[in-house]
Amino acid sequence: MPAVLHRDPVMAPNCSNVSSPPVPSLVFASLYSLVFVAGLLLNSMAAWVFFQICSKRRTFVLYLRNMVAADLLMTLTLPVTILSEAGVGPWWLPVLSCRYTAVLFYCCMYTNVLFLGLVALDRYLKIVRPFGGRCGDCLYSYSFTLAMAAMVWLAMLTLSLPNTILTNKVATVETAHSCKCLKGDLGIRWHGAVVYINIGIFFTVLIILVTCYMSIFRHIRRSSAQFVKGGPGGQRDAKSGHNILVLLVVFFVCFVPYHLWRIPFTRSQTQSSFSPEVESILLNGKKATLFLSSCNVCLDPIIYFLMCKSFRGKLAKTLGLKSLIQKSIYSPMSERKQIVLRFKENSSSSSS
Repeated sequence: MPAVLHRDPVMAPNCSNVSSPPVPSLVFASLYSLVFVAGLLLNSMAAWVFFQICSKRRTFVLYLRNMVAADLLMTLTLPVTILSEAGVGPWWLPVLSCRYTAVLFYCCMYTNVLFLGLVALDRYLKIVRPFGGRCGDCLYSYSFTLAMAAMVWLAMLTLSLPNTILTNKVATVETAHSCKCLKGDLGIRWHGAVVYINIGIFFTVLIILVTCYMSIFRHIRRSSAQFVKGGPGGQRDAKSGHNILVLLVVFFVCFVPYHLWRIPFTRSQTQSSFSPEVESILLNGKKATLFLSSCNVCLDPIIYFLMCKSFRGKLAKTLGLKSLIQKSIYSPMSERKQIVLRFKENSSSSSS
């Protein structure tokens, strides 16, 4: 569960002898406060911009809008974490986290992870395989993208909602800091299953991201070789590759440390061979890496800015920086059109 909890709810201490609540951490409370303020401002701005360009029926933009929605919901769960880390608020605040805000936080986090994977697939299809025939046209359609987005939200809500429903035991001052003590046997088993499903989702998306972007970079390198060095085609490809790399960096910085650390942390919760000192180190490491995951709400707007021309254009117009931004950054917003143009250019140069 979230960083404010003492132990993973799958293997929490016996409810008849619940340990003392975790020591409040003003450091994490301060860091989460910064993330909350920055995330709320940046994603509110991003939501406003995407609302202004709502007429753009593009698959890529639709995925980004859903990422904004997930980021906003994640951000709104942070005040409970901040108050708990600071050691202020009523005794039942951790109960609120166990039943609602932590469930919503993880639901939105893995929804965001899935949409990053869909963005990777979208970029792969548009850049590497722009001529997909009948099947390809279906994958590029807005209705297909809309159905995929709805399936992601439905799947994650289906996995997450039982964690709220099955956290149904009466809370007391002694049991409030242990999510396991608020769950029945079915709730504990369900939570454990969801943890491993989420880990599977992460590693699946990781493989998709690495595979797609390796293919994209190989394609960019081959495509750039067809143009004179320094020409417009090579510059477009180079900037497109840089923007794609930003998405991959954000994913690795925010999510890889948490999921790598979660492996030994989960073992420490399911086995009794770890010393209290090692368990404390693993717990603090989990809190730190989970904080990195929450930073994703502040870094995703960078992806929107670099990779979406419609988003960048509207924001630049609002801020009065349109000409400056258009000169400095390229967005791969019409890869299929660019590839068709390159094909025509190559054909004309070959015939001449």
